[in-house]
Amino acid sequence: MELMLRCAVPDRPGALATLAGAIAEAGGDIQAIDVVESADGMALDDLLVVVEPDALRTLVDHVRAVDDVALVHAGPSRGHPGDAVTRVALGLESLLNGAMTLEHGVGVLVGGLLRASVAALQHVDDAPEEGDRVLVLPFDGQALVVRRDYRFTATERQRATALLRACVEAGRATRAAAPR
Repeated sequence: MELMLRCAVPDRPGALATLAGAIAEAGGDIQAIDVVESADGMALDDLLVVVEPDALRTLVDHVRAVDDVALVHAGPSRGHPGDAVTRVALGLESLLNGAMTLEHGVGVLVGGLLRASVAALQHVDDAPEEGDRVLVLPFDGQALVVRRDYRFTATERQRATALLRACVEAGRATRAAAPR
């Protein structure tokens, strides 16, 4: 099975290698690593790991046992980190050719990029307050509410805002090109 691990790792030589060794010792095979952010001597890394289902608990235990490493999240993978660029490009193309509505596309694209458990449009008055695990983005008099069970980084918030703007522009281009 493919698993995504988000780990806070000391930003120093050898720390990631130690984590990789623990994953390998538990039977995991690292397929990809995405450095989400690096600040204050720590790196936040997303690791795509392939592991046999019966070794999952052992893998999580091994990761948690690595000194100075924090397992922030473990969950099903949504593909390799580099695949996100392809998914975004295909999603924007779907918006441009009318295969996906703008209202549907913003939730799918932003939610998918951020590995959200929920990405839905709500009336602005009904939207929750933004927090570590809740992102609220203004969208055409509504709010795109994105939730997950671990915190959004500043970089992810910036990416979400930029992607939402790109979706809106794609939607405008589609409407402008539509026959009248």
